[in-house]
Amino acid sequence: MSGHFKTTQIKAEQIKARRRYVWAVTVVLCLVLFLWGTFNFRNADAADFARGYSRLFYQIPLLNTVLLPLGLAVIASRLCDWEIKGNTLKLLCTLQEKSSLYDCKLLMGLKHLFCIALLESVGILATGIHFHFTEKLRIDLLFFHFIEVFIVGAMVYLLQQSLSLLCENQLLPLAVGLVGSFAGLFSLFFPKQISRLVPWSYFCQFTPLAMDWDPETRIQTFYPIGFPTGLFLGFLVVTAGVYLIGKKLFLRKEY
Repeated sequence: MSGHFKTTQIKAEQIKARRRYVWAVTVVLCLVLFLWGTFNFRNADAADFARGYSRLFYQIPLLNTVLLPLGLAVIASRLCDWEIKGNTLKLLCTLQEKSSLYDCKLLMGLKHLFCIALLESVGILATGIHFHFTEKLRIDLLFFHFIEVFIVGAMVYLLQQSLSLLCENQLLPLAVGLVGSFAGLFSLFFPKQISRLVPWSYFCQFTPLAMDWDPETRIQTFYPIGFPTGLFLGFLVVTAGVYLIGKKLFLRKEY
């Protein structure tokens, strides 16, 4: 398949995505995160500003665990249900390879995910500038945050896209996204051996900061724990496996 044809297919996906309000979902997710950050520091004192960035790097992954699984499920559903509702996959796959269709839709979803990760990172920086954080911003933590959101989000999006393409009714993929939001959050209360079995929990698993809270002084102390490189590499391998399995199931599906 020529590069020109691939470009044409991506443009076709962009045309199909018009008036699907996918960008609206992306903007709303980022806006909620930014407003939460603004509200969180509305009544902050000098001590809060002295650990402002650490607080954001620790708390935003928790919010991502709640919001992004459902948000990515909605994005995947909106990008995939055009063919499902119109029952046009059989006709479309006579004009386009099923493999390239899966990959083109994946690229569309990853584009939105990239924007979410980028806007989150910019939002952290903007929040610090707006409230005049006295804590110095660590660029490495900002970079790790971007990578964590994009890679974990890619894994979750792969699950959701595969479900959206395999299911005739989009309620099931959306229900899985909703369950994922709750499962990812509540799994954090379990031992790590259990929580690591829940893919939605990894928005917090890769957080390079930990927090101690003193109930008497009510003071939060954040300290670095290092980026779990081995766990991250293993997660990349699993993500590649999810891509191969999801794509294989889609290629085997008959219409």
